[in-house]
Amino acid sequence: MKRINGELFAIGFKKGTEILLTHVDEINTLNVFPVPDGDTGSNMSSALLEACKHIEQLKKQELPSVLQAIETGTLLGARGNSGVILSQIFRGFAQACKGKKTLDSHDFAKALKSAKEVSYGAVIKPVEGTMLTVIRVLAEESESLIDEDLTKFMEKLWKRSQEVVEETPKLLKKLRDAGVVDSGAKGFSYIIEGFYKALNGEREVNLEIENAGPREIVRISQEELKYLYCTEAIVKLTKEIDISSLKAYYNSLGDSLVLVNSGDYLKFHVHTNTPGKAIDKALEFGELVKSKIDNMKIQHHQIIKNEKDSPTEKKKYGLIVVANGEGWESIFKSIGVDVVVSGGQTSNPSTAQFKEAVEKVNAEEIFIFPNNSNIILAAESVKEMVEGKKVFIVKTSTVQQGLAALFMFNPQASSLENMNRFKEAIESVKSLEITQAVRDSKIRDTEIKEGEFIGFLDGNLVCSKKTLDESVFCTLDKASASSADIITLFYGKDVSESDAQVIFKEIQIRYPSVDVEMYNGGQAHYYYLISVE
Repeated sequence: MKRINGELFAIGFKKGTEILLTHVDEINTLNVFPVPDGDTGSNMSSALLEACKHIEQLKKQELPSVLQAIETGTLLGARGNSGVILSQIFRGFAQACKGKKTLDSHDFAKALKSAKEVSYGAVIKPVEGTMLTVIRVLAEESESLIDEDLTKFMEKLWKRSQEVVEETPKLLKKLRDAGVVDSGAKGFSYIIEGFYKALNGEREVNLEIENAGPREIVRISQEELKYLYCTEAIVKLTKEIDISSLKAYYNSLGDSLVLVNSGDYLKFHVHTNTPGKAIDKALEFGELVKSKIDNMKIQHHQIIKNEKDSPTEKKKYGLIVVANGEGWESIFKSIGVDVVVSGGQTSNPSTAQFKEAVEKVNAEEIFIFPNNSNIILAAESVKEMVEGKKVFIVKTSTVQQGLAALFMFNPQASSLENMNRFKEAIESVKSLEITQAVRDSKIRDTEIKEGEFIGFLDGNLVCSKKTLDESVFCTLDKASASSADIITLFYGKDVSESDAQVIFKEIQIRYPSVDVEMYNGGQAHYYYLISVE
């Protein structure tokens, strides 16, 4: 085969998605730390599945529209660093192919170079030994691997990607210490494998696109629904549109708006009480290709929580945080947070979720607290996707940092002053995490056995003990808790209040000069999250 058209490219993309999905658990367990929160496979799958849904919505799978669907879909579905980087790889690839109806090996090689440039440009400090390394090596070596037979060329790319995956521990010490290859690199290699297999004749794809799952932001009860119908439609455009005025119209009908003008097609998603008006408006600009209206009350959809039944006046600042656990959600809401995006480890919110949350908050300037280093990129991406609001990303890596920063928020101060206050608060708190090892591992010089209780201090492993109590106090000692002013204990969903009380009282006894507080965080995977200030 010498050239690939849009239909075959779409099959290759979906085949890559299928292969990745069959290895999600494997990729998730390729975590540097032996903790039960690996999520790279899930994050990459989210981006791919959203793109697959966009492809399925195309009336004709011509190459330009397929590439546009992939570019838009992977970005909207991107979760975590791995998902965002993956979306940027496909964005760069698509940019290099504009105007082409088919691709040959030379086109593919040029597109890989563009994919490398865009993805590296999206990361402030690119790290080698990751997915970025795979795309870089393929981009640099693609010319020398070119075969006029596109299938053979793709096979060479796939085999080279496998070699690069195996080399990632040589480039990144933390991978060597953990005895694993990079999860994102491995996942990307599976995607390339899918393209090769599709070109080699494996055209059947077992992919249930509709099961990609709803975009969950926060749980709400049925009676809190303000808008009843989740309304989506795709229209093939026959007239020019003014995207700004169209967005204003749909915002007047409801909330949770996602509006994408992708080439010849317009797609919208809105929560409204008048779905007919939403679809009729779109029909003014073209022919209806696909539509869907769901009664969210009947189907128990999980959507953005409306705190009040009536619209609020526009305010100066809005606050959005990411948190996992009912306890944490309640804590953040109690101190004035507007929207709590459900997520964290294992469940990184997508760019689309952040976009929905930002558009929900009626404020001029919005601060987003990702509370996880793997979520910052997805949050950063939303700044380019919203209009009429300034979005600031407060680079919090833990919920403890997020809480400390929010306590320093001053609604009378400028955004710059608040960002400085947040930075000072983040630097003043030490974040402790206590969990359990899910496999044998070695991190630096520390041997860890499956089942041991491990403690992290600001993301670094500092303790590995046979009992939970030992790990808690070992980690507190490493954090110099005896010289702190405040220790705050947040117990997880797998810890009973009575067991937490025992630890709480022991902390008070061991550190008599320190104020100690305890709350139910309800977080998954981590028995205790502790802040030391």
